[in-house]
This record gives sequence, C-alpha cells and structure tokens, in this order.
Amino acid sequence: MAEKAKIRIKAVDLVRRIRDEQARLLTGKSNAEIIAFFRKAGDAARREAKKRQSAQRQRHSRQP
Repeated sequence: MAEKAKIRIKAVDLVRRIRDEQARLLTGKSNAEIIAFFRKAGDAARREAKKRQSAQRQRHSRQP
C-alpha cells in the first residue's frame, strides 16, 4: 500500500491571511455593506456544501 504524503497546514497563518484579505476588501465599507459581504459569502458556502454533500451521496448510492 502506498504511503500518503503528509500535508502540513499552518492554520494560524491561513486564518490570518484570510482575515487580512477581508479587512482589505472591507476597508471603508458601511456596516450594511459588511453584513451583505458576509451574508453573500455564507450563502455561497452553504450552496457549495449542499452540492458536495449531494454529489457524495450519489457516489455512495452507486457503489455495490
């Protein structure tokens, strides 16, 4: 059996980069614009999660 390559994720660095990018994008925006930004991102994340979940169910239902 082939050994899987280990992937090292630096979670703190990743979260900081995401935070800094969001701060850059939202600088100077109103509270309403900031709320709309996060609502849109949340909606997109939920749609993607449902899509992946549906695809996973379909793959598992096809297996004998």
